[in-house]
Amino acid sequence: MLSRVADSLYWMSRYIERAEHTARLIAVKLESMVEQTPEDAAASWARVTQSLTGIKTAPLHLDAFAITRHLAFDRDNDNSLITSLSLARDNARQVREALSNEVWENLNRLYLRLAPVTMDSIWVHTPARLFRESLEEMHALEGVTYSTLSHGEGWYFLELGRHIERVQQLGRLLDIHFTAAQTGNGPKYFDWLVLLKFCTAFEPYTKQYTASIRPQKIAEFLLFDSEFPHSICFSVDRMTEALARVAPGAPPARRAAVERLAGRLKAAVDFGQVDELMSGGAAEFIADITKQCEQIHKALYSSYITYGAETVL
Repeated sequence: MLSRVADSLYWMSRYIERAEHTARLIAVKLESMVEQTPEDAAASWARVTQSLTGIKTAPLHLDAFAITRHLAFDRDNDNSLITSLSLARDNARQVREALSNEVWENLNRLYLRLAPVTMDSIWVHTPARLFRESLEEMHALEGVTYSTLSHGEGWYFLELGRHIERVQQLGRLLDIHFTAAQTGNGPKYFDWLVLLKFCTAFEPYTKQYTASIRPQKIAEFLLFDSEFPHSICFSVDRMTEALARVAPGAPPARRAAVERLAGRLKAAVDFGQVDELMSGGAAEFIADITKQCEQIHKALYSSYITYGAETVL
């Protein structure tokens, strides 16, 4: 596979995953506001903004309207919903020959639907509805991607992009919540419930742990559950599997660097102990997971995408 094609598929998948994560957080936050005091809602919005923008000092004075507009429709925000979809569409256009008509049409239709939307047009009714409908369309896009593309090398670059992005997005979200919890003035009971909904985990969590909402059990589920698609462990397993299937013809020396990092990350997750983490090391553990994902991203690029001719020779 051409490195140019692999690059576009990888980033297309990352941007779609980022857009889905952003839309879900906005939808859940808008729906949960009616259950919170203004002070609690402002603190929760600040955590959402920090996780989606990477800015540690998100302003508390902005209202829900301004924050939603910034996170969803601000094209100057590199991580906004509309920017992510635009970049995913641009990457998909560059590799149309590697995609099915169904994948391109679903992605293009979603972008064209959201591109002209303004905050004023959705705020007067039920603003969360647009983001819920966008989520449904992204789930449909994921379905046609799975069912209409050959599961060859290109597919595994899509898988790599999806799950590296998912680990980093989930990692930032969990890091912010558990770091705040260590300060003594962190998330309250309702905030932990909302965190589960941010990760599509409320129903799977309650089926496993009943309705007992406890930070330790939430950490155990979202970090170490190997069967839940939005857990760190699940995505790390899929990353490791995908890395073993891409670039089969690459020399062992070039494959070794990426696979070694992936193996180290998998070992850290497989042998992590939630009891040890909850004694004060949860935030550090999660931060280390996201750091290792960034290292895998860089090694993946240097080994398979941006390597020079002298490397091959």
